[in-house]
Amino acid sequence: MMEYFIDQEKYFYLTLLHIYAIIYIGAATTLAIGAMLITYFQYICGMFRIAGYRIEHAININIQQNITLKNKILMNEGIICAVEIHRQAMKLSKHLLSMFEIMMFCLIVFGVIFLTLNLFRVSFLLRIMMYENACKCCSEIMCINNTDR
Repeated sequence: MMEYFIDQEKYFYLTLLHIYAIIYIGAATTLAIGAMLITYFQYICGMFRIAGYRIEHAININIQQNITLKNKILMNEGIICAVEIHRQAMKLSKHLLSMFEIMMFCLIVFGVIFLTLNLFRVSFLLRIMMYENACKCCSEIMCINNTDR
């Protein structure tokens, strides 16, 4: 939760609007990034499927008919085109994977940093509470001892 340095009762609806806007923008951004990754993945899979179809089609031309020089040239051109499509798909998938790895690395680093800072803050607050409780206990013991005399 966020800490606002304003009168929370007076500006309750504005702070609620701010919190809902942050949640909505974060969720929309996450969904958009996920949709883009899925779209890229489907595009790459489609490129692999096209390359596979072209290789099958180029080989089927040669198998179904007599082997002539013209058919051999068509088969070679089809295989060359399919290999080029496959190479482009591999290049795109490696690029997408490297970008995803960089993004995940940054998210993990920032997550560890923020978790460490929050745990430090929690431990600091616990120490303060323990110190205050110890002081209260000591003052109560001293008050009890003073009243017994």
